[in-house]
Amino acid sequence: MLEPGLILFRTGFSKKPTIVLSPEEMAHLRALRLSKEDTAIQIRDGVGGLYDYQFSPHSKELKFLNETQVPRKTDRKTVAIALPKGNRFDFFLQKVTEIGLDAVVFLVFRHSIRKEFNLERAEKIVKEAAAQSKQTELLTLSIETANDWMNAHKESLVVFHPHRSEVFRVSSLSGKIPVIGPEGGFHTDEEDWMETNKIPRLTLPGGVLRTETAGIVAASFLVYGT
Repeated sequence: MLEPGLILFRTGFSKKPTIVLSPEEMAHLRALRLSKEDTAIQIRDGVGGLYDYQFSPHSKELKFLNETQVPRKTDRKTVAIALPKGNRFDFFLQKVTEIGLDAVVFLVFRHSIRKEFNLERAEKIVKEAAAQSKQTELLTLSIETANDWMNAHKESLVVFHPHRSEVFRVSSLSGKIPVIGPEGGFHTDEEDWMETNKIPRLTLPGGVLRTETAGIVAASFLVYGT
């Protein structure tokens, strides 16, 4: 595989004999001081397609060189989590992308302080982190009402809970989706639902973690430990 000077993600990309960089992509090339020399640029479609192009400072068009198809993961790892507050959201996205997590479902709980996010901006953060960490697939993002989503996936859930006696074990995550609630804690109705449906609620060793920290820990265990 050709080692590219720059990796760019374009979702939905299909191979073309020549392409032109967008103003934003060109600005990125200049920031890396690569715009004044011939260099290989790799376009990744986020689903395993890697397309090498030759950039020349004397031409506006990049010429196609090579295509590689990387097999997609068959065992996809997902974390379901309350939306982190402020710039913690950006940090969380960057880190779970670098770790190699496959999907994040943001859940809106009764006690959630933050209840929405800018998907376009979030996907841009993911693409930049994926390019820097040389991922071949992009982390997928969605947002759901916690009650409805958890009810639909109750057979697959493990809840990280700061006040339970059952101690966490890595093996508890095998084939499961870890759920991290809001920093305000679960509503009594949500606790009752988990109790009624016998949803495993496990406490991580150590202190009480912030939402985004627990999410990063969950992603690390899923990708590296199960």
